[in-house]
Amino acid sequence: MRIAVIEHAESGDYPEYLFSLIEEKASEHSFQVKPWSNSVPVSQQHIAENAVITISLNNHSSFFLNWLYQVKIPSVIKKIKADVVVNLNGIASSRIKTPQLISAGPDFLKQDIKRPDKVMKFARDHFNVSQKVAAHILNYSTKESNLFLNVQDKIQYLPFTAPTVFRTFEWHEKIMIKAQFADNKEYFISVIEDEALDDFILLLKGFSRFKKWQQSNMQLIILPKYDSFSAEIRDKHSTYKYRDDVQLLENAEEKEIPPLFASAHSFIHIAGQFPQLYILSIAMQCSLPVISFKDDDVKEYGNNCVLFCDERTDESLGNNLIQLYKDENLHAQLKEAAGKQAAQFNRVEYANQLWQLFEAKAQH
Repeated sequence: MRIAVIEHAESGDYPEYLFSLIEEKASEHSFQVKPWSNSVPVSQQHIAENAVITISLNNHSSFFLNWLYQVKIPSVIKKIKADVVVNLNGIASSRIKTPQLISAGPDFLKQDIKRPDKVMKFARDHFNVSQKVAAHILNYSTKESNLFLNVQDKIQYLPFTAPTVFRTFEWHEKIMIKAQFADNKEYFISVIEDEALDDFILLLKGFSRFKKWQQSNMQLIILPKYDSFSAEIRDKHSTYKYRDDVQLLENAEEKEIPPLFASAHSFIHIAGQFPQLYILSIAMQCSLPVISFKDDDVKEYGNNCVLFCDERTDESLGNNLIQLYKDENLHAQLKEAAGKQAAQFNRVEYANQLWQLFEAKAQH
């Protein structure tokens, strides 16, 4: 079975998540994972019979994108003899006869996005054709699936799930992590987009309200979502009153991230245009209580493990930090609810469903 995976540059959380599932299953089944090269003839690329072929594309003009999906990509799919095509940007082509699966994540479905990029705009403009042509639509939300009219039978629900390396820690397992990263103190944990200065300021202001209420040793550890924080964020941190209690942890090793989450007091969810559902699934799998601003997707995923702020203000955020810190019973209830909710998002189960879908389409 040959699976062609098409992805444009900077596709977003859901495409990246789906591709991680594909990579995991490919490794499990000893499939070759190989990038397609435009400069090398297909006969010289040595593609195995069982392979995942990645076709990586830049973000182009609408005219060029139309040519890609009408001419170039159908030609490539035919040459590599793909049995299944997965488009992680939600685009299907009527010129491709191979069964096609398309992704529909938060960035694709949210209609109030300001200045969508060229690929997103192209995908939306062609979505009526895409959902008609596609064999299946991979969707992250049961609620959002209602947006697909007359194609409900094509919806394959594949929610964000956390890697199995993330788990709940017992108190004695947290001691070393707290000593290493938080001077033996309790800490909140949060993840901020690398250049999201407004979100960062909102988080700091909410934490300030908490610190003014309780001059405790409580820490705040903030991780960048991707690589490193912008200079503006670092500058803002350098002048922050409680900067000694706030860490911008940019250089944590991959193996350190799971215990960092598992040892936290709770997770503060701050997001811009799109909720950080992948990170939310990680927090829940570590049985962390969650504080978040109101969001329908976060409600669907987090349910009873989330303490929602009444408003998107630093005052509301600070009040919730105070409430969760001082109310041990509430913390215990949310912690238990997080573990139960995480059990509904089993990564192995959904990865298997995706692979079985590939096999069914390839046989067909």
